[in-house]
Amino acid sequence: MSVTERIKEIGVLRSIGTRRSEVMRMFIYEALILGVVGAVIGGVLSFGTGYAITAVFAGNPDYLFNPTSLLYIVFGMAFGVATSAASGLYPAWKAANLNPIQALRHE
Repeated sequence: MSVTERIKEIGVLRSIGTRRSEVMRMFIYEALILGVVGAVIGGVLSFGTGYAITAVFAGNPDYLFNPTSLLYIVFGMAFGVATSAASGLYPAWKAANLNPIQALRHE
C-alpha cells in the first residue's frame, strides 16, 4: 500500500539519483520496523493475556514463567518479523523498478 501511495515521492527520489538498491532498502527497512513494533506489542499483549488467563483458570501462573512457555512467545515474535520482512520484498522490488518519468507523471 505504501508503494502505491508514494509513487510521486519514489519518482522524485529516483530522478535525483537515488539508486534502486537504496529505494528497495528504504521499503524493506520500513517493513522490518513495522514488523518489530508489531511483534513487540503482540509479545507483551500475549504475555499479559496468558498471565491473566493462567492465573484465573489454573490459579497459579507459574507455568507461564517456564522457559519453554516463554520461548513460544519469542518464536511467535520472530515469525511475525520474518513474515513482515518477506511481505515487504515484493513492494520494495516494485518501488525500486519504477520508471522515474512515469512515476512523476502519476496522479
